[in-house]
Amino acid sequence: MYMRLAFVFPPSMPPTAPPCGIAYLKAFLGQGTLFDLNLSYHDASVHAMNECSLPVEAELRGYVLEPEQLKEAAIFLKDGKEFFNPEEYNVNVSIFINYMKKVDSYLTEQSMRYVFEDSIDDEAQTFFDHLLSPVREYHPDLVGFSQMILSQREFILGLAKMLKTEDIPVVVGGASLSYNPGAYLSEIGTKKIDLSHFFDAVFYGEGELSLKAYIEGEDLEKIPNIVYKKETIIKNEESGLSDIDVLPPPDFDGFPLKEYYSPKVILPLLTSRGCYWMRCTFCIHHRSYYRYRVRSTEKVIQDLKELQKRYNAFYFNLIDEMIHPRRFDQLSERILQEKLNIRFYADARPTKDFTPSLLRKMYTAGVRAVLWGVESGTQRILDVIDKGTTIPDIEAVLQTSHEAGIWNMIFVIMGYPTVTEDDVKNDITFFTKNEQYISTLARSLFHLEVGSRIYENPEKFCITKIEENPDPFSAICRYEVSEGLLNREAERIYRKHRKEMMSISKVSPYFGRLRDHMLLFADHLSLNPLTDT
Repeated sequence: MYMRLAFVFPPSMPPTAPPCGIAYLKAFLGQGTLFDLNLSYHDASVHAMNECSLPVEAELRGYVLEPEQLKEAAIFLKDGKEFFNPEEYNVNVSIFINYMKKVDSYLTEQSMRYVFEDSIDDEAQTFFDHLLSPVREYHPDLVGFSQMILSQREFILGLAKMLKTEDIPVVVGGASLSYNPGAYLSEIGTKKIDLSHFFDAVFYGEGELSLKAYIEGEDLEKIPNIVYKKETIIKNEESGLSDIDVLPPPDFDGFPLKEYYSPKVILPLLTSRGCYWMRCTFCIHHRSYYRYRVRSTEKVIQDLKELQKRYNAFYFNLIDEMIHPRRFDQLSERILQEKLNIRFYADARPTKDFTPSLLRKMYTAGVRAVLWGVESGTQRILDVIDKGTTIPDIEAVLQTSHEAGIWNMIFVIMGYPTVTEDDVKNDITFFTKNEQYISTLARSLFHLEVGSRIYENPEKFCITKIEENPDPFSAICRYEVSEGLLNREAERIYRKHRKEMMSISKVSPYFGRLRDHMLLFADHLSLNPLTDT
């Protein structure tokens, strides 16, 4: 059944590359138009600040920033003339990020005020009307919002309410709806705002089969992965594709690929769904997927070839939860056989299976950065996480990866349950000892989330009390412990060593957020960078 489908990716995330989820949905359904309102939002913000049409001011190191500086920073990130000058890069990124934080704060507050109070500043209303104008002019039969992270929710609620004033059907789905998707059809806040007036249906998990059935008019009770309201909120059972080889590659047609905030086109590609490990006690990411499945190596090679030919793309982000070393070996082998001239990065777990020969092969095949789930430099905490890694193996992998020419970004979790002050000091010792092999260090605070193994077995982690989040959309809980530090207590200890931590990120402290840029730098500074791409 043909429909005018508007696939919408909302603000606000780093606008360095196009979103992947809606590109896959469009390809699978064979219809629809893509709207990256996240990119449009950042472009419109730069324009609005220079026109003085948003009441926002930003500061950097105590100095008030001028709107012209934001415009210059946006141009810098897009055109690439001085992009690879680290000093200039860091100055411009800091200006851009500081300005956008203030814009995000103001417009998020305005969006939620509109949701709860039907009130909004004239400047904000004008901004949102401009943002939605391409969607409205498309005259869609259905608008589908894709929520990748929870912080996009505030914008989705406001934009959905604006569209519903024109009786446009609206649905929402995405990776961050695995927890309590029924909240998007419930009554929220003290005023009991009924969100079922904003959304006709909600999708959780994988969306291809369920959205196809929905637009074809299937009875709601027969559609998997859907939540709908008929007097009460009904959540149907989860399902998904058993064979992801049947999926076509993502369709990025319609995205202005050269307008993103990167000097080179970088495309995301999913080569597997779910996580092959699924044992980390903190994690709930695997709940976004039906189960773990991999796309065949041949299909991945075909995808890369087609995307390179179709979009003149040479840089890729393999957005799998994690890639197994054996699969890295298979992919690298075929990339080399096909003589594909590409550069890419991906996530992995630092185990001894990443041998020196494999890492050298990965580099030769085009891997320029790996995002390693290190999590901690203390073996006891790694065992609590059930990471399946050892400190000697992690150190060996970081060293041999670095020697192969691959940039190492490491993820670190601060304040894991049972962590002590000595554990934190061990972490810092580990980081400084291996500093020469680490390109970027990305720290995050531990959060207890509904659905994690810690949540389901709190007593094993010395957690004595759990308080559910009053926010029905968030899986993050408050908790108390009988032993060890709370997450904020551990964070304060890390802050005392902030200079040491900052110095570990060699070229830029912003690569933890702007990972696509890290790939470009890693290639540019390599022994054999791509040229004339």
